[in-house]
Amino acid sequence: MKKLSLSLIILISCIVFAKAQIAPENHSIIFKPIFGTHVNSDQGHLFQDQITGFDAAYFKDISQNADKWIGVSGAKSYGIGFIFRDLSKLKGTKDTSAHAFGQVYGLVAQMDFQLFKIGKAKINFTPGVGLGYTNKYYYNNTKNRFLGSPVNETIKADLGMELPLSKYTDLLVGFGFLHVSNGGATVPNGGLNTGNVYIGLKLNNQKPLTVERKSTYTTLQRNSIELSAGLGARGVFANRNKSLYKSGLYAGYNFYLNDVMSLKAGADAVYYYTVYDPNNANDTFQNYGTSYDRWRTGISVGADINLWRITVAAQIGKYIHYNRFMEKATWYWTFGPTFNITPHLGLQAKTYMHFAQADYVNWGVVYRF
Repeated sequence: MKKLSLSLIILISCIVFAKAQIAPENHSIIFKPIFGTHVNSDQGHLFQDQITGFDAAYFKDISQNADKWIGVSGAKSYGIGFIFRDLSKLKGTKDTSAHAFGQVYGLVAQMDFQLFKIGKAKINFTPGVGLGYTNKYYYNNTKNRFLGSPVNETIKADLGMELPLSKYTDLLVGFGFLHVSNGGATVPNGGLNTGNVYIGLKLNNQKPLTVERKSTYTTLQRNSIELSAGLGARGVFANRNKSLYKSGLYAGYNFYLNDVMSLKAGADAVYYYTVYDPNNANDTFQNYGTSYDRWRTGISVGADINLWRITVAAQIGKYIHYNRFMEKATWYWTFGPTFNITPHLGLQAKTYMHFAQADYVNWGVVYRF
């Protein structure tokens, strides 16, 4: 999974803007030292190379807000986090990338969900998405084929236990995952998956909430037809100044289940502004997304997860027409966030994927009616 996405900036801005509408009084500060390794099974040295770093975050509590989606989803808090990872000890594939990695610094928007409790211990799931900076990447160190640009998307998720030590302090223990990649905005860009364990502290206040709080925004609470259109680009191998543009179109139907989830089914179409030319393969090859025709089409099914103004969608599809260079690319899947300006209109960044490789990100507009 790999695509640099402007929607990440939108998402972080949305978290900050949310303070004005659903900000409660209670807040917390979290600090978690981490120890980990890369978990790319096809890149050698699985679980062998050391990664050190830490996560720090500021969260606002929303567990007592009256919004329906909060009660349905188990959301407890939202916030902004800072991540640091030292990748300098990673070897990469067969040692060819040894010492080609540097450090990653990032900001992520996060939301904390309580899955269940065991006595006083809370079991939490904390996903996050944002942008990160690395000081070593392909174009300043060609041994590093995994990170193709200094600025990358960072996707993280923690699964852990929160155990109270005192009224204002909790112990945090668990496992984490971090993905770093630009999703093919420039290539080569294999992307880097890392796993870690952590132990940390959560410092919080416990003010009594005397006024019920509720957001003025609600999702579209019925079945709907969805239309979307956008534009995106994939990089050309070893040429950071050239991009191959595509447009993505979608039409489908959403089956409303509740304020948090909708099921969906529809048709996808992608238009190529540059098709594959065997006589100019270096400048027109797009890996699994390489097409001899201007159009590829497919049908897909999936779901929307609605979290306040953010909708995260994922679908899997089968091609109806795709005159492809890579024969085994018969299936595709898509995912990405939408920032809902209104319940009907949103801004979307939709990543088209083949297997574990991103094709491109489609920046677009979504309309539901």
